[in-house]
Amino acid sequence: MNITRKDFINYAVLPGVRPRLHELFATGFQYIPFFMALVYGAVKLLPANHPYLNASNIGRFGIRHVIAEAANNLEIKVENIDQIILFATILVGLVLVLIQIGLLGMVFFFQPVMAAMPTNFAGFFVTANPEQDIAHMMLDMVFGLQGFFESCVDVAIPCTDQYGNDIEIAGVGGSIYQGLGFPFPIHEGLHQMFLIYSEGLLVVGAFIAIYFMITVVAETAQTGTAFGRRFNKVWAPLRIVVAFGLLVPIGPANMNSAQYIVLYAAKFGSAFATNGWNLFSSTLTQTYIGQARDLISQPNTPEVGALLQFYYTARTCKEFEDIKNPSHTIEPYLVAGAFNPVTGSKLLIDYNTDYEDMIKFAQGDDQVIIRFGYDDEVSFPHYLGNVKPICGEIVMPLADPRCPDHAKCGRPNVSSTAPEDMPDKGTETMQRYYWFILKELWFIALTDNTNSFLSAYNGINYPRNTVAAYTQLESKLPAPVTTDLPPEEYKMALQEFYSTDLESAMTNPGATGLTGILGSSVGALTEQANSGRFAIDPVLQEKGWAGAGIWYNRIAELNGAVTTAIFNIPLPTKYPDVMEYVHFKKRQQDQNIPFASRFDPKLANGDTIIPPRPEDSQAIDAMVAAFKFWQADGHTTSTHSAPTGNAVIDIINALFGTEGLFNMRDNANVHPLAKLVGIGRSLVESSIRNLTYAVIGGAGGAGWAFFDKMPGHLIQTASSFLVTFAMIGLTAGFILFYILPFLPFIYFFFAVGRWVKGIFEAMVGAPLWALAHIRIDGNGLSGQAAINGYFLIFEIFLRPILIVFGLLASISIFAALVNVMNQTWDLVVSNVTGFDVKDEVSGASGITKLSFWRSAIDEFFFTIIYTIVVYLMGMSSFKLIDHIPNNILRWMGQSVASFGDQSDDPAESLVGRASVGSQQALASLGGGLQKLTKMNHPSKPG
Repeated sequence: MNITRKDFINYAVLPGVRPRLHELFATGFQYIPFFMALVYGAVKLLPANHPYLNASNIGRFGIRHVIAEAANNLEIKVENIDQIILFATILVGLVLVLIQIGLLGMVFFFQPVMAAMPTNFAGFFVTANPEQDIAHMMLDMVFGLQGFFESCVDVAIPCTDQYGNDIEIAGVGGSIYQGLGFPFPIHEGLHQMFLIYSEGLLVVGAFIAIYFMITVVAETAQTGTAFGRRFNKVWAPLRIVVAFGLLVPIGPANMNSAQYIVLYAAKFGSAFATNGWNLFSSTLTQTYIGQARDLISQPNTPEVGALLQFYYTARTCKEFEDIKNPSHTIEPYLVAGAFNPVTGSKLLIDYNTDYEDMIKFAQGDDQVIIRFGYDDEVSFPHYLGNVKPICGEIVMPLADPRCPDHAKCGRPNVSSTAPEDMPDKGTETMQRYYWFILKELWFIALTDNTNSFLSAYNGINYPRNTVAAYTQLESKLPAPVTTDLPPEEYKMALQEFYSTDLESAMTNPGATGLTGILGSSVGALTEQANSGRFAIDPVLQEKGWAGAGIWYNRIAELNGAVTTAIFNIPLPTKYPDVMEYVHFKKRQQDQNIPFASRFDPKLANGDTIIPPRPEDSQAIDAMVAAFKFWQADGHTTSTHSAPTGNAVIDIINALFGTEGLFNMRDNANVHPLAKLVGIGRSLVESSIRNLTYAVIGGAGGAGWAFFDKMPGHLIQTASSFLVTFAMIGLTAGFILFYILPFLPFIYFFFAVGRWVKGIFEAMVGAPLWALAHIRIDGNGLSGQAAINGYFLIFEIFLRPILIVFGLLASISIFAALVNVMNQTWDLVVSNVTGFDVKDEVSGASGITKLSFWRSAIDEFFFTIIYTIVVYLMGMSSFKLIDHIPNNILRWMGQSVASFGDQSDDPAESLVGRASVGSQQALASLGGGLQKLTKMNHPSKPG
C-alpha cells in the first residue's frame, strides 16, 4: 500500500469528519440491492447466471440498477402475473420507505407545525361541517345531488348568514322552506338532460369502437401482424373498457362515472381548500392581516367652529328671551316628528340626561332633533313636540342608533349581545362624545359656571354680556353681567380646546378627562378595532374556503362606520327664530346677499327689517353680533381650511381638507386598504356636508368664510365652481370607499363562480373525455387524446386552494408595495416641486418647515396622483386571485384552459362602469345643485 504525502498530511492534520460520515451513512447498505436481486431471481426476473446474483459483486451495483434490469426482463402477460405482482410490490415498498424517511425529517425539523397537520385522508380531503359551507351550498343549488355535498340546501338544517342568523329566503333549501323538496324541479330536469346526454354518447362510443374494430381487422390483413402495427396490445383494450365504464349512467341522479369523478374532484378539492384555510386561520395570533388597530384609519379631525358659533348665538338668544318672556324659560328639547309610544313626542334635556335616554327616544331613527325653546301645546300645536325653535334647532346624526343597554332603552326582556343587536363600540364612543358636548356647551361652557378648561374666563357669561352691550337690558340681566365683549383669544381658545377634545375622543380620552364620560380609555378608533369584528369568527370559518373573501370587506364596514360617526358632528339646521325671519325677508328684497350678512336686518336700500315683536329689534342686533363674532377672521375654521382669499385654494381646503388627506401616510402601521377606505369615506362625508352648506346657504355658514370676502355677484360663480369640485370629491370617494374595499371580495367571489362554471363545463365535457379514451395506439391509460381531460379534472380539484393562495398573496403584496411607496413618496413630491432635500436636511436652504414645500393645489393633485397609483397597485395585486389558479398548471408542463379562464376581468368592468355611471349621475345632480345655487344667490338683471 503506497502512502502519498497528501494522505500523510490529511491523516495528521485533518479530523477526518467526512470519511467518518461516509462510513456511517453510506456504507452497510450495499447488501440491499443484492437481496433485491435475489428476490427478483426467485421469480426469474433475473437469470440464474446474472452478475447481480454473485456475492462477489456486492457494492458494485445499486438499487436503481437492479430495478432497471428487472424491468427490462418483465413482460406484461397473464402467465407472468407473479412477476408483475412482485415487481409492483417492491416498487410500492420502496416508495413507502422514502415517504417515511421524508415524514421523519419533517417531524424532526417542523414538529410544532406538524402537530396541527391532518393525519389521515379525512383531515385533508373531507369537509368537517359541510352544512354551512358556501361552496357546497352553491354546488347543491347547481347540481341538486341529494346526499352528496350535504349542505344546508340538501339536509334539514337552516342556512345561516355570516353572523349565524337563519336565512329565510324562499328558493334556498333547508327544512324551514316549506313546499320546496330537494332536489328542486330544475335539478330533476337537469338530471334527465344528463341521462339522455350520457346514453346518446354511449351509442356514439359504440359506433367509434366498431370503427376501430374494423380498422384493426383491415390493418391486420394489410400488415400481416395480429391487430395491426398501431394496436397497443396492453393499453388499447383497457382504454376501451374504461371508456365504456365512464359512460354508463349510474346512481339516482342518472349521471355517468366520468361526471361523478368530476364531482368528487370538486368535493375533495373544496375540502382541501377549506381545511387549509381553517388551518391558516387557527394558527394566527391576530387578525388575518395584522393587528386590529392597524386596520382602522384615523380621519382628519372635523371642524367645530360652526357648532360653537351656533351655540354662542343660541345662548345669546336664551339670555334675551329669559328676560323678555320670564314665564317661559328656553330649554333644549328632543322632539320627534310623530308621537313616540315609548317616550312621547318630546323630552326635556338637562345635564344629567344620558346617552341611553337619547337613544331610547330615537327609537332606531338615524338622527335626533334638538330644539331650543319651550313647550306650549296651545301656542305651538303644529310644531314638533309643541316646541317652537325660538332659539334655534340642531340635528345630531346617528350612524348607529342601536342601544348599548337594552334595559335602559325600554327593552328589559332583550338580553342579546350578538353583533347585530349591539352598536359598534367605536361609533357609540363618538356619539356619546357629541351628545356630551351638546349638553356641556349649553349648560356649562358658555355660561358663568366654572370651566376648568378655560380658567382665564371663569365666571364670565359672554352671551349675557353681548345682550347687555346691544340692548337696554343690562339692569334686568342677572349677575354677573357687564358690557365687555369677548376678545378674539376667547373664541380661539374655545375652538382649540374642543378640537383637541374631539381628537382625544378619537384616540386618547384620558388626555382631556373624557374616560369616565365616554366609558372608554382608548378612544373611538381603538374601540372600533377591539370590537371583535376583526377577530377570526368560528361562524365565518364554517362557510369554508369560499367565505374567505367576506372577512376583508369588514375593513370598509368598520372604517366607514367610525369615520361616519366622527364626521357626524351635530349640524345646526335653524338659527333663532327672529334671525330666520330676517333672512327670509331679506331674500325677498335683496340680491346677492353675502353669507356673513344674511341675518343683518339692514337692506341694501338702507331700510331696516322690523321683526314681528317690537322687542326683537334689539334682540336681532345682539344675535347678529354674536354670529359675526365667530364669523370674523375665519376663526371658525382649522389651519388647513382657513380662508386665504384665493377661491380655488379655499374651496379645495374646505371641501377636501387636503392637508388631512395627504397626511394619511403618517400612520405607517395602518394597513393600506384601511387608509384608502378612510380617505374615501372622508371625501364622501366632507363633500356632501360642505356642499349642503354652500347650496342651502344655511346654518353652516361659518365653514364658508371665504364667501364673505367676495362681491355678491361672484358668489354664484364661486358656488357653481364649488359644485364641480364637489363632484370630483364624490366620484373619488365613491370609488375609494365603495369600490376599492370590495375588490378582494369581487375577485374572490368571481373566482369561486368561475370554479363552479368550470365544474359545469366539466360535467358536460366528461362524457367527451370518456370517448377520448377509445384509441388503439399510444401508451398509457389516457393516450394523447384524453390526457388534457385528466389535467382539467386535476385543475378542478386544485383550483380552490389556489384561489385562497391568490387571495393571501394579493393582500400581502398590496400591503408591501404601498408601504414601500409610503417611504419614498416624500422624496418624489419634493423632487417634483423643486426642493433640494440635501439642503433642506442640512439647513442650507434656510427653510425648515415642510408646510412651505407645497401649496394647497400641489398637495391636492399629489394626493390625487397618490390615490390613483395606490389604486392601480391594488388592482394589479388583487388580480393574483385569478392569475395564480389560471396559470399555475404550466409548472406541470400543461396549459389547459376552462371557460372561467377566458372570462373578462369583472373588477375592471365594475370599476369602469361604476366610475362612468357615477360621473353621469353626479353630473346631473351637479347641474341641479347649480340651479339651486342660482336660486339661493340670484344675479341682478342685466
